[in-house]
Amino acid sequence: MSEIESYSSVGSDPGTVLIVLKRAKLAMLWGASYHPIVTINGRAEALPWGAHRVAFSDAEPLSIDVYVNERRLRSLKSTIGRCAAIIPPGTARAVEYSAPAQGFCRGELGPLGTTRSRGLVAQFLIVGVLALICGFMAIGLLGVGLAAMTGQLGELRPPQ
Repeated sequence: MSEIESYSSVGSDPGTVLIVLKRAKLAMLWGASYHPIVTINGRAEALPWGAHRVAFSDAEPLSIDVYVNERRLRSLKSTIGRCAAIIPPGTARAVEYSAPAQGFCRGELGPLGTTRSRGLVAQFLIVGVLALICGFMAIGLLGVGLAAMTGQLGELRPPQ
């Protein structure tokens, strides 16, 4: 577990901690039904993506564990992007979690504005390769369609 500094620039809301849960726009691993599981000092809760204020005493340190729960049949891995941190006591505590774009990458937990989604390059490569494959298939189908419309489809067959 790492320790996260608290920043006073967030605005003080005594007795609360601000938790911001982000995911990459290109992340296609999980749909809208998958929510991050946030465990604070042993109390687990599934929260939707976005900003949340959770009430906790300013005098105690917070142990935070965040991951995205993946429940699929035949899945060997049930959690994606797990990471944990300890937030020291104080007012105006805020933490940000960025889920990974790929399931094999780790998530990031840190002060506001300092986290990033890992695995975006791999996600771009996967989407790019799939787009190329679809493009080549569309060009092939267009060629066969044009050949059929112009009557040249019979000429494409090998002689017998």
